[in-house]
Amino acid sequence: MAAITYLSLKDQLSSMLGADSVADLPPIDQDRIGIYINQAYRECYTPIDGKRPMWAQKGFTLSFAADQAGADLPSEITSVDKIPELIGEGPLSPMTGPEAEIRARSIFSWDFKAPSGRGLNFPHYKDNEAEKGRPIWYYIDNRDMGADSKVIPRFYLYPVPDKAYTVELYANIVPTELSLDTDEPRMPSDLVWDILYPIAQGKLLVDPRYNGDNKEFVARMAEEARRRLRKLVSPQKHKGSLRLGKRPGW
Repeated sequence: MAAITYLSLKDQLSSMLGADSVADLPPIDQDRIGIYINQAYRECYTPIDGKRPMWAQKGFTLSFAADQAGADLPSEITSVDKIPELIGEGPLSPMTGPEAEIRARSIFSWDFKAPSGRGLNFPHYKDNEAEKGRPIWYYIDNRDMGADSKVIPRFYLYPVPDKAYTVELYANIVPTELSLDTDEPRMPSDLVWDILYPIAQGKLLVDPRYNGDNKEFVARMAEEARRRLRKLVSPQKHKGSLRLGKRPGW
C-alpha cells in the first residue's frame, strides 16, 4: 500500500472545500486544512475520554549522576505512565510533588501554643538537608522555573542519588506536528483513513468556507472513528495469569 503522507491527507480534506487539491486553495485556507489534520492527529494520541492507546506511549531512559536530583524530560511528554524503574534496583514509588519531598525531609520540632493558653496548637517543623542514598521516590513537576519558553516536565528522585543511576520509563506523548508534505502519521495499520481522516473531517465542519449539507453524516462518521479509537487502547487483550491445573486422574 502506498504511503499515506501529509500531502495526501490535505488533498483529500480539501475536496470538502470544493478543491481538487490543497494547492488550489488560498494560503490561509491551506493553513486551516493543516490545522484540522494536526488537531485530529493529536486527538488520536490524546483522546478526549483519556483512554490513550498504547502506541501513544514512548520509552525514555534518564541518566542521573551523583547528587543530581532532577532531569528534564522532552517537552513532547504530557504524563509519565505506569511505574518508572531504577535499573538494577527496582521500581520507584510516586510522590505527589515537591511539597511531599519537603515534608519527607522535615523534622517535627515543637508545638506553638498561644500565650493565652487558648486556641489550637500549631506544629513547628525544622527543614532538614535532603537525604542522599538509593532513590526510592519520584515525582514530576512541569511548573515554570522562571525562564522556560515552553512547558518542560522534570523528573525528580528522592533521596538525592548517592551515585550514578539510570531510570527507564514509559510516557504519554504528543506526536510531532505534521509539517512537510512527505511526513507520515505514526499510527498502526491503515487507521489513518479509518480514524484520523474522519476526525479531521469532523473538525472541518466549523470552517467558515464549508457549506455542505451533509454535516450530520460527517459528524456521525467522526464519532464512529472516536469509538473505534477507544477499542485500540491495548494490543494485548488477555492480561490475567494463566493457571495450569492438574489433569483429572493424576
